[in-house]
Amino acid sequence: MLTDDQDRESFTLSTTFNAGKPVGAVVSAFAILRHLAAQEGAVSSAQVARALGLNPSTCFNILKTLAAERVVQFEEVGKAYRLGAGLLELAGSALDQVGYTRLLHPELERLAAVWQTPMTAWLRVSDHRVMLVDQAVSSSAIQIHMRIGHRLPLLVGALGRCMAAHAGLPVEEMRRQYAAVRQDNPPPFEQFLAEVEEARTAGYAVDRDGFTRGVTTVSSPILDDEGRPFLALSAVGLTAQFSDERTAAMAADLRDTTRRIGRLLAGPGRAAAPLSPRETTR
Repeated sequence: MLTDDQDRESFTLSTTFNAGKPVGAVVSAFAILRHLAAQEGAVSSAQVARALGLNPSTCFNILKTLAAERVVQFEEVGKAYRLGAGLLELAGSALDQVGYTRLLHPELERLAAVWQTPMTAWLRVSDHRVMLVDQAVSSSAIQIHMRIGHRLPLLVGALGRCMAAHAGLPVEEMRRQYAAVRQDNPPPFEQFLAEVEEARTAGYAVDRDGFTRGVTTVSSPILDDEGRPFLALSAVGLTAQFSDERTAAMAADLRDTTRRIGRLLAGPGRAAAPLSPRETTR
């Protein structure tokens, strides 16, 4: 969990707007939502107010309103707040409207069928967290299940290498975030940085047994118009099912898929990533 000072630094309320006068309550509400998105667990109204420098009474009333709208969930035990299911409905609608779901889900289904491995799509929701927004299961007898809306630290597993490769985070910020990730068998930070560089060059990353023993993840990012990662596709399965040859072929398929989706989402106005030999023969 971030400290109050770190939260204050990361979520300072913006005072720069292109036009018009900002509505203070709306600005504060979004700052609160971003703060909750960066937490690993529920936090009290007093903690939120202190971290963001808000009036305690104002913060409490905004949280109660957000809870009534279901975008925030109130936990009676501990009198604390976390993000609510209403946000998932909004996020799902947003993904549908901009075409993400239309493009992503068929590709996830194809990848899962081809590689007999569960496939997942992770949305970058802040500089600290990603959220599971879609998935496709395979017909394999062994499955690893996760719920839609599940959140993870930004730098976790293979998708963390992909995010770090393109997110533009300073090394010291990556060091701080990486140290906070709970992993079964984390490699040294210097090795993590080397793997980040490999992910930047290769267009994908692999994590074997690092985040969770016995589990391997293979990920590739989808980049926005500025070359920053906003989504990642990941394969997740038991390490015993991932031979070196199979992993390399799966990773190349994931990379080609994310580049193709990135070009379709960006349209003709953005320079596309170069086609790989695999893609030119499709």
